[in-house]
Amino acid sequence: MKRNSRRLQTKLVAAGALVVASFISAFVLSSLANQKVPVWSATTTLVPGHTLISSDLIEANVTLGELNALYIPARQDPLGSIVMRHVPAGELIPRSALTVSESELQTSAVPISIHASDLPSDVASGEIINLYHVGDSTLTQSIGPPILILSHVFLLSIDKKGQTLGGDISLTISVDAAEILTLLNATSTGRIVVVKVNG
Repeated sequence: MKRNSRRLQTKLVAAGALVVASFISAFVLSSLANQKVPVWSATTTLVPGHTLISSDLIEANVTLGELNALYIPARQDPLGSIVMRHVPAGELIPRSALTVSESELQTSAVPISIHASDLPSDVASGEIINLYHVGDSTLTQSIGPPILILSHVFLLSIDKKGQTLGGDISLTISVDAAEILTLLNATSTGRIVVVKVNG
């Protein structure tokens, strides 16, 4: 009887140890999964072609878990890197949005001139816009319906000096290299109308 009692006690102790070990393991894993890590976040909207400077960055302590590898840790210095795709202000900066080689850029800064009346009065640099082609009877006799030629492009800079005089306004936009000819062809056969993208 004593031998059976000792065996029972041993089994109970072993079972209790396993239960305690499982709780400790679960606690440790939960703590690791919820651990915050410092990564870089954008202080302002980053547009393709922009070279990162110190004022573009701010540390953010976040819980990412398995997604840690997708973002740039604060211990890494990304200054001088070139932005390849749009990163809104306040968002974490993905590794895939930056490069150190200009040859990897797939966008180009393209200047265009548009009529003052074809630009929203409240549009500003750094915003996302759509570009529509509208026929112009002074340029061609074949006029069709308006056509969306470029969607969700980034407005790098804007010169509104001509707006008060009713003249042309100069824009510089970030355009995919494969779409440059489409844009330039559209400017030679009609007007370009800018539509601000909200949200």
